[in-house]
Amino acid sequence: MSSTHASVRHIDIAGMHCSACVSSVETALEQVSGLEQVSVNLMLNRATVVASGAISDDALRAAVSSAGYTVEAIYGDQPPSQRDSIPQRQLVVAAEWKRSLLLAIPFAVIVMVVSMVSMVIEVDHQQTVWINIALLTLTLPVLYSGRRFYEGAWRAAAHRSATMDTLVTLGTGAAWIYSVVVMVAPQVVPGSSAHPGAYFDTTTTIITLILLGKWLEARAKSRTADALQSLLQLQPAVARVRRDGADVEIPSHDILVSDTVIVRPGEQIPTDGEIITGTTTVNESMLTGESLPVEKAPGARMTGGTHNLTGSVTMRATAVGTHTVLAGIIRAVEQAQESKAPIQRLADKIASVFVPVVLAIAVATFAVWYVAGPTGYEWLFALHTAITVLIIACPCALGLATPTAVVVGSGRAAQHGILFSSAESLESLQSCTVVLLDKTGTITEGRPSVQHVVYVSHPNQPERTAIWELVTSLEARSEHPLAAALTEYGATQSTHRQDVESFTAVAGQGAYGTVGSHKVRVGNEDLMSGAMLLVPAEIQQAVQDADQRGETLVLAAIDGRIVMAVFLSDTIRGDAHESLSALRARGCELVMVTGDRPAVAQRVADAVGISQVVAQVSPTQKLAEVERWQRKGYRVAMVGDGINDAPSLAQADVGIAVGSATDIAKSTADVTLVRNDISTLVHAFEISHSTLRVIKQNLFFAFFYNVLGIPLAAGVFYTFTGWLLSPMVAAAAMALSSVTVVTNAIRLRTSR
Repeated sequence: MSSTHASVRHIDIAGMHCSACVSSVETALEQVSGLEQVSVNLMLNRATVVASGAISDDALRAAVSSAGYTVEAIYGDQPPSQRDSIPQRQLVVAAEWKRSLLLAIPFAVIVMVVSMVSMVIEVDHQQTVWINIALLTLTLPVLYSGRRFYEGAWRAAAHRSATMDTLVTLGTGAAWIYSVVVMVAPQVVPGSSAHPGAYFDTTTTIITLILLGKWLEARAKSRTADALQSLLQLQPAVARVRRDGADVEIPSHDILVSDTVIVRPGEQIPTDGEIITGTTTVNESMLTGESLPVEKAPGARMTGGTHNLTGSVTMRATAVGTHTVLAGIIRAVEQAQESKAPIQRLADKIASVFVPVVLAIAVATFAVWYVAGPTGYEWLFALHTAITVLIIACPCALGLATPTAVVVGSGRAAQHGILFSSAESLESLQSCTVVLLDKTGTITEGRPSVQHVVYVSHPNQPERTAIWELVTSLEARSEHPLAAALTEYGATQSTHRQDVESFTAVAGQGAYGTVGSHKVRVGNEDLMSGAMLLVPAEIQQAVQDADQRGETLVLAAIDGRIVMAVFLSDTIRGDAHESLSALRARGCELVMVTGDRPAVAQRVADAVGISQVVAQVSPTQKLAEVERWQRKGYRVAMVGDGINDAPSLAQADVGIAVGSATDIAKSTADVTLVRNDISTLVHAFEISHSTLRVIKQNLFFAFFYNVLGIPLAAGVFYTFTGWLLSPMVAAAAMALSSVTVVTNAIRLRTSR
């Protein structure tokens, strides 16, 4: 069935082994009319395409098939429960390689042993003939085990391309054909003899070693996506919902919006919702990185995939399927893993010409040594070196170097509550040397709290309690953030509430009304002066001092007399100073950019150690500040709440949004910090740095391996040192190189 509506399509592809395979598939897909973007990931064996219009699945299948590969599945966005897991797919591939390996090993060992023994003991011509027949027969099961290489090479040749399979096929095929010719008609090949085995042992050993490498590589690759697999497994398979008055169990992906869902202690929460009845504590660490359980009461939001700990609750489903927070996080991680880092472009350019160049080198090697090889053994020496070049040059490590690190790094970041939108942002963050930070909601909590209170006429404790009883009764009717802060503080002074007879809110000033038998006004100086009330002389100095500190003043009046002044300010995050110090230690220049008053901004900046402050600026002016630093040649990271900072987040080299998990699905920032915790910003820089370090290590190893290995295999050093590489050693080195880069990437799982 064709799908013609999805703008983004994911294509799971079978048969890709190396970077040349990736290049072939990308080239084929780029020929499909209407595709704006194509990215093929060797690590995931998956292509991601962005279509501008209606493109059928059949067209995509045909394109992949034209490159010689098989499409396993095509899909757009799916709920987590319906996605194939990457580790599971890799384990299936590993099982296939293992079956082939187990078939090849015993025959390869026998061929190797017989060949070695035949070379050290004296055998006559008749015995040699029978030994060769036996060895030829024993190689057939090994060739069958490696049939995927030959099938892949045939498909590549049919589509006029060359891949790793081409190199393996030419190398092992040449060795096997040479052995058969030597066995049947040794006089045809100058310099050869009908000695037992010829190159049969080389053929079987190369195939077996490459199969071993592919099995180890697939097993290692299955471990790289453990973090994503953990997220995929967070949604329980079944959920308990109340329908038609009865509680029934249904598959979690069948939950509908507004369904009543029952969650018992110890269960995973099946979808996003809002508590109707019951109280509980919830472990949200897998989604937010916050280790402490969060208390939940009626009206609180519940996030699908988190772990209900203590209480039994009923909740109303507010989002299901691809619209949940969990689905948004998984989608963000997958998007990062499927994209390509800029540093990979170098590898892609090299891969596009790598195999043809290797074939040319192999031909040149054969030609040179056929002319200049050891006297009497020119043909044999030329074949030996050409085979070694073909085998050692397989570009598997080159194709795996970057995507394996990106998969592990982005998955590790997700476990810390950090979502990179792409591999490019994962790579780019570590290079940012200037970090612009919004104040409210980033360095501070984003909500006011009471700092201190000054009373008029020094009331005793019962009188203070009575004042707060009236103030909190009135403020409980308001939804303003300052009212919420007063109510929260007032609850510590008085828990009793009186009836509010009348309530009037005045925009930008405060509120007034009748509480019990008292007239109560709570607000700023404008609200008081509107009622002809003046600030008492005994608190005027405190008001002036508070203004210099950048604190917000709220006055309270009862029955026409101001009785107290409350001073509030936004609370600085507890981890802000330490986290920002860690960024400075990394060499980052820190600048606070805020729309708040200079006095308020400077107070916060001084508290967290920021020396550069740009205050009282609009979103447009924030954008201009980002551009100013960029014009000076700096790479800029902008950290904000992702809403009013949108222009500057978009302009920055890396935009970082600090927001709650409920905002994840809508976030368009390059990096999203799920937790309202600035310490995760430091972790984001660390993960970006360590991921790029591993990518560079992998690319260096892959390039160094080929730069050193190919000349050694071609016999460049033979004339001077006598060094000559065996094809079997080349096969082992080639297999080891792929396993090495994957294993190196896995180390990222234990880094921050």
